[in-house]
Amino acid sequence: MAQHLSFENSAGPQNGQAVAVLDYAKHTVYYDCRFLSFQDTLYSRGECQFFRECDVYGTVDFIFGDGLAVFQDCNIYARLRSDEITVTAQSKEKSESQSGFSFQNCTVTVSPNITYRKAEVKIYLGRPWRQYSTVVFMESFLDDNVQPAGWILWEGVPINHLFYAEFNNRGPGANTTHRVNWPTFHG
Repeated sequence: MAQHLSFENSAGPQNGQAVAVLDYAKHTVYYDCRFLSFQDTLYSRGECQFFRECDVYGTVDFIFGDGLAVFQDCNIYARLRSDEITVTAQSKEKSESQSGFSFQNCTVTVSPNITYRKAEVKIYLGRPWRQYSTVVFMESFLDDNVQPAGWILWEGVPINHLFYAEFNNRGPGANTTHRVNWPTFHG
């Protein structure tokens, strides 16, 4: 268990992948922790990982991997980038794998230090890193920076086995009317 800690990779936005935490462990808990980086901030590879009241900052696929993780009451902060920002890149590779990300009562918005440039930030909830990618956002606040499509493709990754779902979210970015029309999206 980790609590009241900050994990940061200070490589900066121009240096590509900059993992702040790589967690291979089973049964880990993070409470009131901060994860700061740009691309690939939090790499979840273990099973039964629980994040409660944490702040995660990033730009590209900043919560990623094939772990089995629950995020509850967390703040997901997008940092400034010249093109779109993808929150998740979940990489479930086989249908029988115990793998997926669930976000409950979280907030998806821009980092507080860039609110003056908020209009420039385009957020997508995720893109599939592998063909069985599984991500759920429920009962969360999605700010107006979350794009109407909600999700984007990872070129070359088929979408016919994904499970992307949104349930009972709120906020200006929560409207699912114009979300992707993939048969594997549930809104």
